Amino acid sequence: MNILTTTLGKKRVVIVSAVMTIVMFIIVMGIINPMIDGSNGMGVLALQLAFDKALGIEIIQSWGERGAESFRFLILADYLYAICYSIFFASILSRLIIQHSKVNQSLLYIPFIAGLFDWIENTMEILFMSNPMEFSETLFFIHSIVASLKWVALPVVLAFILKFNIKSKI
Repeated sequence: MNILTTTLGKKRVVIVSAVMTIVMFIIVMGIINPMIDGSNGMGVLALQLAFDKALGIEIIQSWGERGAESFRFLILADYLYAICYSIFFASILSRLIIQHSKVNQSLLYIPFIAGLFDWIENTMEILFMSNPMEFSETLFFIHSIVASLKWVALPVVLAFILKFNIKSKI
């Protein structure tokens, strides 16, 4: 057992990171994203998964200047959210690794990889928002691939958590 696993696996870390993740989820998904797109916040997710630069431009234009300005100002919260959920999911996996020695410790890195994908996606969106017309179509496509990988990694982590929780109860 390495120091990362034992540190993240502490009950206090799980609880604090859970609270922080919930708070940041509410802030980002319930407040910030709707402020950006002027609706229910789904426009931000649509941008992540647009894959086509022209569609991305259409999405950010639909936000108007106020939405684009909100995005530029509030994107830092999404970086913080990525840190929170990465630590939270890694702490749950750490507890499972500690409880079940047969659980592969390399699973612990998947939440951090998802968080890294989120940071890369955010950074690419900042660059895109600064000059959408000059932003590379290929880079925009890669941005959506990175966002998709993030959205795939998180359910994979949840699946492992559920699998090991169910397995421990049987």
